[in-house]
Parts: sequence; C-alpha cells; structure tokens
Amino acid sequence: TALVPGLARHPELLAAAVRGTGLQKAVVVATKIDSPPVSDLRTWGEAGGLDPLGVQVVALDILTAGRTVDERPAYAVRMVRAAVASLSAPGVAEAARRPVGASLSRRALLSGRATTWVPVVRVDAAACVGTARCERCVQACPEGALHIQVDSPGAPPVLDISRCQACSGCLDACPSGALSLYGHDPGALAQQLRALLLAGDGAPAPALVISCQSASDPLHRLGKQNGLPGWLVLELTCLGAVGSSWHLAALAAGAVTVQILPCARCRDRLSLTEGVDFTRDLLTALGDPDASRRVGVLPAREPQLRRALKAWGGQTPIVSGTAADRIPEPGNIRTPAQVAAWAISELRSSLRAAPPGMTTSRAPSRDREAPAYDAEALPRVVLGQGAPLGVLRAAGGCTACGVCARTCPTQALSLATGMGITSLVLDPAACTGCGVCVQTCPEAVLDVVSGIDLNLLDGGPVPIVRVTAVTCLDCGDSIPALPSSANLRPLPADLAARCPRCRQAALLSQE
Repeated sequence: TALVPGLARHPELLAAAVRGTGLQKAVVVATKIDSPPVSDLRTWGEAGGLDPLGVQVVALDILTAGRTVDERPAYAVRMVRAAVASLSAPGVAEAARRPVGASLSRRALLSGRATTWVPVVRVDAAACVGTARCERCVQACPEGALHIQVDSPGAPPVLDISRCQACSGCLDACPSGALSLYGHDPGALAQQLRALLLAGDGAPAPALVISCQSASDPLHRLGKQNGLPGWLVLELTCLGAVGSSWHLAALAAGAVTVQILPCARCRDRLSLTEGVDFTRDLLTALGDPDASRRVGVLPAREPQLRRALKAWGGQTPIVSGTAADRIPEPGNIRTPAQVAAWAISELRSSLRAAPPGMTTSRAPSRDREAPAYDAEALPRVVLGQGAPLGVLRAAGGCTACGVCARTCPTQALSLATGMGITSLVLDPAACTGCGVCVQTCPEAVLDVVSGIDLNLLDGGPVPIVRVTAVTCLDCGDSIPALPSSANLRPLPADLAARCPRCRQAALLSQE
C-alpha cells in the first residue's frame, strides 16, 4: 500500500510508484476520478511493469454526500475489497493495444503514449464444443469479430482482434463458458458481489447499481450531490454478459434492489430487457410482492436518473446480508447458470419463510390491499428468453444412446446404469438451454426451452428417461444402446447380445 499525492491529476506518477515492486496488478483508490481517464492509468501502469489490464480504479466520490456515519467508511471498504476481487480472475486477460484518440489526455499524447490497452475476448479451445455443434457466439457478435475456420470445419471460432469491441455479447450466447473477457469472469464477479454485499460492518443493506463504465459519470456526480444514499455501484466493462443470473445473485446475496445503467450500445440490446423481465417474472413466481421493483433499467439522463434512484429505494432485502458468505467459491463457478441455481435456492428459502399474508415493504395505498403470499397458487415452471437455465423434455422413443450426454457442453446430461435400467439423468442446475443436445439427438426426441422448472431444481439430478438395459451374455455388463435411427448395418444376433469388449473377443476367437 502506498500513498501517491496528486495521482488523480498526474497519472504518470503511477509508473514510478509501481516500478521495481514486482507487482502485476494494482488498485488505485481516489477521492474523485474526474480526470484522468482509466485509459491513462492503464498506460502508465504498464510503463511501470503492471499487466496491460492490471489497474482497477475505485472512485470514492459516490460516497461524498448524504451518507450516514456508519455507511460511508463501511461502503468505502466494501468498494476497495470488490476492486481487489475483480483482479482475482485466473489466467491472463487478453488485451490489444489500440489508439484511443480523444479518450487520452493531452499529457499522454505529448509523452508519446497515444495508445492504450483494451480488453478483447479470449476463446478457450479446450472448453469450446466447436462450430459444427454450436455457432451461437459467431451469430451473436454484432461486429463480426468471431469467424468460423473454413479450413478446419468444427474447430473453435477465430477472433479478429481489430474488430472486437469488448461488448461481451458473445458471452451471453456461449453455453460452455469457453469465452472470457476482462471484467466478466464468473468467479471474480461472484467475489465482487460478496465484497459489496457482505454484512456485519454496521452499514445497512445497500441497493445496487450495475453500470457500464462508460455510463457511470452521472452516478459520480450524483454521489457528490446527495443523490446516492444507500446505494453502491458495480462498474463493469460492458453489460452484455450480465443477465438474470447476476440480478438474482445480487438479490440473494442481500441487495435491496438491482438496477441496471447501460451505455448506449447495451441499451439497444434485447437481451438486457429480456433478463430484467425474466427476473421479475421469476420473483413473482417465488412469491415476492415487490418483484416489479427489485430490478429495472435506469434512465441515462441525470434528472430522470436521480428520480429513479429515489423511487427504487426504500425497500427491505429479500435475504439477509449474511447470505453473501454462501456465494459459491470462484473455483466452483464455470458458468453463470451455477450462480443462478444457488441464488434461486436462497431466494426460495427466504420467501418460503415469509409468513402467509406477507405484504410489500412499502405501505399499500389506502384503497388497495397489498397481495398476499399464497405458495400453493404460484406457478412451478417459469419460461422466458432471459432465463439463465433451460427446461429440457424428452419425448417417447429415446434409446438412452448417450449422444446427448457426450455432446452436452455443461455436463448437464449423463447416463446411469443399474438394476437392469439405463437412465438419462438431467442436472437442471447445469442446463443452460443451449440446445446442442436437441441438434445432436439422433432420435429427435429432445426439446429445450429457456426457463426454470422449480420442482426439478429442488430435487437435484433426476432421471428423465429410463430404458431397460440389455446385458451381455458373456460378462453380464450392460450393452450400450445404439440409436435406432442410425444408418448402421444390423449386427448378427450372437454379436448383438454381447458388449463391445466381449464382441471384440468373440471376433478375435473366430479368426
């Protein structure tokens, strides 16, 4: 830890402060961040030996006015801890050096540092299921930065770094977590929420704004003008991959409400409103009478933004802040779907514990009663395009051949054999609704839609198909099923009644 006076005005001091320390990442805490831009701090941090994207900035100006004596220091500590957590993502973030033009300060231009490092998407070839099975990221990229390898059919997509704008839209579409982007690692995001929402420091449960970095300036101005009491801000590179999973996770970790402040590019995305709509629908299904106020999209203009923040505050959290301790550990998080499954369990437990006749946290109007909580009347399946999970169904005719289990990118499907039965087992907490299994099923008996089956989610992995297994005449093991619609030459009866190992032994003995 080092105090560097004047760093906000003279970002070049960062290079001298970190040079020779051996540090690769650093958190810069400033009382205001009107200048310099983050790009300047990244440029000078790299000059001092930091990773190109190894600088995280915490601007405490949002805590300037209107905060209680307990709230200001406690929230400041939470913000710093969240910034440290954001740098905890494993591996090295992919980055590209680009000219930044007007976003660079005059001092940096005169020093000859007219470029900065910007994040770009990284493709993990080992985790990718290949474009032969899935082209969702290629289709989702608005800039055409991801391409199919024409000379290598089925290989992972290739990224054109010059076209990637770090919008994170492809992260929404990827079912296997094969794409990564600085600031959007699921484990690091979970850790940031844990730091921001952890209770026990005397501060009240906060309302949370998740904002694009490029759209957050009005929040900093409001923070100086008594416009943000009770609020905390989580700034991300972009909101393309922050859907209903993270709305639910923040509410389950103790946030009073979660409001989204997108940049102009994110605001035009259909996935943004789909995620908000689904979160509201799910909370309504779980019995939260304040569901319509738990999540929303904030206006961009400052006067309307101030009014919206005032209107969305004043609620009580669904879950006690101690739930932040129970957020899954980063090493156990591969996709946001896993976070969503945890969050739904926490929210259901809290809402089930609410007494019958539970009313809203705000006073009902004089002529209208607040709705009562009736667990028996609530729907069990909630569908919607913004869902973080999928609802999978299997029609009659499944042979339990296992093709879907072998191609499922999240291992949501598996085969289990016992007592003469082969079962196709579904883990509803792992199914993202990607549809790869539907495309590869040789019998065409699978169907999946975006949504959540609350009954299945309660029970853990469950068999959705049971097929009588055929046992080998020689060893007694189960014989793997073959798709009945596959264009295969029928095996002789004596070979068909044997497992592959005994079948091979029988053929060798005949030679």
